[in-house]
Amino acid sequence: MLAARFELGAGWVWATLLGLALVGAVVLTARELRQASGIARERRLALLALRSVTALLTFLVATQPRWLERRVEEIEGRLAVLVDDSRSLRVADGERSRADAARALVERWQERGTPGVAAFRFGSELRAASLGEIAAGVPARDDETRIVHALRELATGEGSEDLGAIVLVTDGAESDRAAPVLETAGVKVHAVALGGDVPLVDDAIAELEADPVAFLRQEAEVRVVVRALRATGGAAQIPVTLWEGEQVVREALVDVPAGGEAEVTIPFSPRRLGRAVYRVTIPVPSDDAVPANNERAFLVRVTRDKLRVLLVAGRPSWDVRFLRAFLKRDPGTDLISFFILRTTSDLTLAAPDELALIPFPTDELFREHLGSFDVLLFQNFDYGPYQMAAYLPRIREYVERGGAFAMIGGERSFGSGGYAGTPVADVLPVSLPRAEASEATLVREGSFRPVVEPELVRHPLVALRREPAASFAAWARLAPLEGTNRFEGLREGARVLLARPGRRGKREPLLVTGRFGEGRVLCFATDTSWRWGLTTGGLQGDASAFERFWDRAVRWLARDPALEPTRLTTDRERYGPEGRVRVVGTVADARYRPIAGEAVRVRLLDATGTELGARTVQTDREGGLEAALEGPAEPGAYRVVVERPGEEGDALGEEGFVVELGGDELADPRPRPERLRALAEGTGGRFVARAEDAPSLDAFDATRSRVQGVRERAPFASPFAVGWLVALLIVEWALRRRWGRR
Repeated sequence: MLAARFELGAGWVWATLLGLALVGAVVLTARELRQASGIARERRLALLALRSVTALLTFLVATQPRWLERRVEEIEGRLAVLVDDSRSLRVADGERSRADAARALVERWQERGTPGVAAFRFGSELRAASLGEIAAGVPARDDETRIVHALRELATGEGSEDLGAIVLVTDGAESDRAAPVLETAGVKVHAVALGGDVPLVDDAIAELEADPVAFLRQEAEVRVVVRALRATGGAAQIPVTLWEGEQVVREALVDVPAGGEAEVTIPFSPRRLGRAVYRVTIPVPSDDAVPANNERAFLVRVTRDKLRVLLVAGRPSWDVRFLRAFLKRDPGTDLISFFILRTTSDLTLAAPDELALIPFPTDELFREHLGSFDVLLFQNFDYGPYQMAAYLPRIREYVERGGAFAMIGGERSFGSGGYAGTPVADVLPVSLPRAEASEATLVREGSFRPVVEPELVRHPLVALRREPAASFAAWARLAPLEGTNRFEGLREGARVLLARPGRRGKREPLLVTGRFGEGRVLCFATDTSWRWGLTTGGLQGDASAFERFWDRAVRWLARDPALEPTRLTTDRERYGPEGRVRVVGTVADARYRPIAGEAVRVRLLDATGTELGARTVQTDREGGLEAALEGPAEPGAYRVVVERPGEEGDALGEEGFVVELGGDELADPRPRPERLRALAEGTGGRFVARAEDAPSLDAFDATRSRVQGVRERAPFASPFAVGWLVALLIVEWALRRRWGRR
């Protein structure tokens, strides 16, 4: 069989514009010749005819029309039945749901006999089934309807060589709004529409869009699109309510046209840090066919717009100057810094209210506002002269509840600052010598180059380069440091990232990290890191090591997700009930070493920490993992965590998501019979508007078209056509000149 098709090589838009321009040129020529005097009528007609032929040939040469002749072979193939398994089939159109209509149809086909017919279900993905399973009434619960994806996989995937036709049973509510063009390689698609014969009555939250991150006490917005599909009446005024838990945050009224949509933006200001779940609701009319889509939820990670850092320095120094200047330049940091230039015991010859220097505001900082800071830095600071002993327990509580604390070295830090035996010493990952110990026990003089502990070279604080070998080389090129504080030992859980080389190969801790309660702690036993900037920059022209180190240190202390060893993501932030949750990520241990080729456990937890499901998966060579879990049935906030088997409660990483009643699948549950009709006609298949009208399976054409060859004819693509065009233009020009026209 031959099938012919006409095409324009230049495209229809360009061809239309060019055609209009050439027609305009011919019309102008006719008007010009009609007004010309002194030229015989026969000559005017000849010039007009020549201009018309030239314009036509110009159009044909420019647009390159061609005929495509395909030699098509029709072969008998087998039949496959593809039934929608998404949640939109739960919608009731009249007295029964679309899923009931699909099951009744499949049951009728099964009773009439279906030899050689394969059956499949689809939603987010294609799944093999049997007609018996579908007729038995498996609940439709998939959270997506990917029609084109399922058809393409079935028509062109493995085992499709002898497939002739697909009978598609669905409502046509495709999840992918911009679904790609379907190519079925000659396989016909017969479509049976569900729900297209009954008008849908439904008020719905059609779209909901909110930023995944909001800032504490700053205004954020959620954009809501409301749709009203009603049997009677005109425009409707619908109240939209924003909830946080059971508390109403804000309400707004939106005027929705009959059968249309309207948008409203609702502002809100988060009041607590961490994850917050918000809901948006609209009233449910008594005849609403889909009450589930009258409520949507979204998850917001509430953080500060800037990291709040409190820096307390015991005295001015190069190290203090460099660190303070760096933190002040950082647009993502809100720095509060204090330099101690006098104490309460200093002898002054003037009254305190006449001094330019203010007393250290210990009560205001450490009793009233300590919890508002993300990171607390003590840099060469001794607490004793400032009557701070009563506030040290508050620092301990601050860290235990999730705060971040770093102590930087100097002659007034660690043991030299009298911190041994205090509540602050409890949070440090090192054991401190007493202040009354010998000077050699408290401080070690001399210059040195720090060395990176090999097991922790991937840690973000010391990973100056991507590859470990390059990081070791980069550290060796930095300018040496001068002097260190000394420790008596390390506490359990402490990790030494940098060390000072000692005698006989023994190393002394320099940079130590640890945890206390829910907080993070860092000890850096020197006050000369400024040399990594000024000295190294002068010698090598690269002063970035200082800023890179302290940027990573502050962000690590504040738990920047980008610096966590394990990172997980879910394929969506919002799911419908019982949706499939897909988890991907990379897994590393606390030393930032990839957990490669090992079994890890991915757990699904609710807000109380109760496990709702789990899956054990194998990581790849880079520590990557992929897992799919059956989602929760109840709406709310949930999280997935990854752990090593046998280490429940010690999560390597986690990610949160929300389950909502409607979700994206039910946001627009309207049937799309027109889409199914176009799909069937485009593949040479048959369209059935109602499931009750569908014939038996043997009545569907299962022949498949295979293209044996293609022949293209493009008569105006040859040089001869261009030659004729040039010749006609020359002839027209010559005649116009000869007959007195230009």
